Formats: sequence, C-alpha cells, structure tokens
Amino acid sequence: MGGLWLCLLILAALLGPAAPQGTMKAKIWAQPPAPTEYHQLMLSCEVTGDHGPQEFLWEKESSPVPLQKGPDSILLIPSFNNTHLGTYTCTATSTQGRAVATYTLQINDLKGSVLVFPQESQTAHVQVTPELELPLNNFTVCLRSFSDLTRPYSLFSYATKKQSNEILLFKPKPGQYELVVGNKPLFFTVPINLGESEHVCFSWESSTGIVGFWFNGKPWPRKGLQKGYTVGLPGHMVLGQDQDSFGGGFDTQQSFVGEISSVYMWDTGISNSGVLSAMYDSPEQTPIFGWRNFPYKIVGEVYLKP
Repeated sequence: MGGLWLCLLILAALLGPAAPQGTMKAKIWAQPPAPTEYHQLMLSCEVTGDHGPQEFLWEKESSPVPLQKGPDSILLIPSFNNTHLGTYTCTATSTQGRAVATYTLQINDLKGSVLVFPQESQTAHVQVTPELELPLNNFTVCLRSFSDLTRPYSLFSYATKKQSNEILLFKPKPGQYELVVGNKPLFFTVPINLGESEHVCFSWESSTGIVGFWFNGKPWPRKGLQKGYTVGLPGHMVLGQDQDSFGGGFDTQQSFVGEISSVYMWDTGISNSGVLSAMYDSPEQTPIFGWRNFPYKIVGEVYLKP
C-alpha cells in the first residue's frame, strides 16, 4: 500500500499541476459603428483567449440557414438596408472550445427631425455614443444649426482624458466659426445670417495639416493646422456644450440654444459634392455615424422634434 502511494506522489510531481486554460470570449464589432443605409457594413467577430479559432459560424435570428461558415471572421454586407436589421450570432470554434457573441443591427433615422436646445444650461447636451476603434489622422464633421445667439457657443466637442479640446466646433460670435484640433484654434469668417439656419463642414488631414471649410455648401479657402497630429482615443463626443474635461466641465455661457440636425462624421476628407449630399442627408461616403442612423443619448432638457 505504501508503495502505491509513493508511485502516485512521484507521478503527481512529474506531471505537475494542470495548466489553467484560457477562457475563449467573442465580441462582434461593426464597421462603421453606426451603419448607414445603402452603404457597406462589415461585422467582425473578435476572439480572445485563443490564438487560432478554426471556424466561424454566422447566423441571423429568424433565418432558416446559416449566413456564412468557414475560417473568415468577417461578415460583409455590401449594401446595408432594412432587410438586414435583426440579431446576428457568431459562433467561434477551435480545439479549445467555442465562444458565442451576438449583435443587434438597428436604424435610428432622424431625417426630418431636429434636436432642440430650448434654453442655456450647464448640464443639457446630447452625447454621441459610438466608440471610435482607431485614432484619427483625418476627419470631417458636418452639421446644420439654427440659433439667434450672439454670444459664444459650442456646437460639437470631442474630448479625451489627455486633451479636452481634441476636436471642437465653436462659434465665438456671429459671422465667425472656430475649429480646434489638439487645442490649437483656426478661424473662418462667414456672412452674418441671424434668423437663418447654417450648414457647415470641417475637414482636417494630419499629413499636411490642411483644413477644409464649407459654409452652406460653398468651399472657403483652405488653411493649415496641426500638421502631423493624431486625434486620440478613447473619446467622448457631445453636441451643445464645450467639454473642459472628459465628459464635463461645461459652461452655461458657452452652451447652445437653438436647433441642431444633419450631424455626420467621417474618418476621411470630403469632396464638394460630398458636402452637398450631406446637406440633404444623402451622404456619398460611408460615415462613422450620421443623421440617417444617429446614435445618441439626451442628457437634460433637449428634445427631438420634427
């Protein structure tokens, strides 16, 4: 009996404790994060805890047959439309086991609607909710606003924990717009149009620092700002307030009062025809997010109205 125990102890010492196995986890990412109808959409099944999943099974709720099965972790939808709405499942399988992730595709089309900011406030704003996956070396922001304010106010603010003014679209006074990238400002002079809505687009590229500006669809002379800079992550985007800290630090005297609509953002530049298309909520290029599927959260007294 003693010999048996000795053999078992020697065997245990030789084999050692069982190595802990990593837990496979899967997550589905959408690119762009807020897809636009009739534009390309890519769903990516990201797996952690396993270096080599061998098979990905893509299924859609209520679909009688699998959408795709094989080694490809990406499901490509060339032209996203209403028929693609619903819940998708990715099952990743390997020698270590399997992991399952789900993702629900939906559309929040705000065409014909506006966000109304009825009064100045230190808290009221709209958070734009998609998460950017990569830092920005190029971007374009377009939006339409309608206000009779004559004091300074913020329209669009993108902040990181390191830099509160990563991207800021600001109006210091009637007839002037200010674009800030990485806390460096640039100004554009425009006609004074109190009592009329204004559509503006800003584009910026890191490689040259060139900034494009369009006012009511017309291009202004290009200028330069922050050549070689990179807009960081993670970011927090808001409409109607200027962030002096990540997600906060608002000033009542810089808050927006009026209406905002047709908000779009791209991680590329934009053409003159692309600006005109965005003005009428029919974007040529696929945006990161846009008014035809706008991901947002209202904080405080802001209303969505026709």
